[in-house]
Amino acid sequence: MDEKEILDELTEHFYQGWDVMPTGGGFLITTDWALPGGERIEIHIRRVGEREDLFVVSDGGELINFLFSQGVDLAKEPESRKLLEGVAEKHAIKIVDYQLARGADGSDIAQAIRGMLEAIKEASFMLWHKVAQKSSDAVH
Repeated sequence: MDEKEILDELTEHFYQGWDVMPTGGGFLITTDWALPGGERIEIHIRRVGEREDLFVVSDGGELINFLFSQGVDLAKEPESRKLLEGVAEKHAIKIVDYQLARGADGSDIAQAIRGMLEAIKEASFMLWHKVAQKSSDAVH
């Protein structure tokens, strides 16, 4: 086995278990990566207007909705909001209308998808301690 064979096998294994479904104006990717609660992470890809070469890659608002449903209100928790903003900035992502979003063209769409996936995963685990803390506070 050499480096190329390892990379080829990693490439194939990386997206195994992913589903890509066309939507009216783009695609919905369901990954095999999961949020801390076990829910599969989805990435939304929408075309910009009638353009075939420009896209918006987003989480569809799922991360912020997930956190809110678990009791983490980013509007009322500036420390959590700053943490999320820092993770987003690190991955060249913006927070727009309560969703993580990043523009991409045809040449960097894979990089945008990967960055979005990493940002969702990183932020969800960094903020998961808030959920666990709120759960343990409710018990007492």
